[in-house]
This record gives sequence, structure tokens and C-alpha cells, in this order.
Amino acid sequence: MKDEQLLAYLKANCAGRKNIRTRAQLQRSLNLSKDQLTNMVHRMRCKGMPIAGGPGGYFYAQNAGELHATIRWLEKMVQTLLKSINGLVKAMESFGPMDSGDGSSGGPGGDSP
Repeated sequence: MKDEQLLAYLKANCAGRKNIRTRAQLQRSLNLSKDQLTNMVHRMRCKGMPIAGGPGGYFYAQNAGELHATIRWLEKMVQTLLKSINGLVKAMESFGPMDSGDGSSGGPGGDSP
């Protein structure tokens, strides 16, 4: 499925917050994996397409207020991730200096992209 197809589906079936669809519903309806759906939404948002959403799923925004609420939710997620990063940096300090000489340590942990 192409991004344009997902956009057309959201416009036709999920216009406005009142028509929000859960990620699972969209995955089933469009035969997409969680990663495929997430990546498509990300790409479309980066291109300026008004895909709104939150913990309840996704929808095609009908006004600036719906986009603003989505932006605020994403900003909150970023702040939460930054707190996690800061905590892990503090935890890492207790291990002492990182050994990066042989390439076997200092690499990404379990959450590599």
C-alpha cells in the first residue's frame, strides 16, 4: 500500500476525531503490520499531511485544533523519552568509562532503531 492510499482511506473513513480508528482496526482494514502503518503515518506527517491521532489511534484532521492536540501529545512523548534518556545517562555513569577500543562494547542497547 502506498502512502496516498492510506491518506485516501483516512480522508474517506476517518475524518475528524469522532471517526478515529485504532491502530489495530487500521492494520486489519488495510492489511498492514504495525511497523508499516507507523512508518507510513510518520512519512505522511513529515510531508505535511494532516494525520492526527494519539493513544486511541489515527484520523484525518479536520481543523487546526485536532492537529494541535496531536502535536501536544507528540511533544509529551518526546519529553517522556528525554527523561528516560537522562535517567539512563545517570545509570551509565555508575559503570565508569566506556571501553570502545575493540568494538565489542559501547554499541547500541536493546532499543536500536
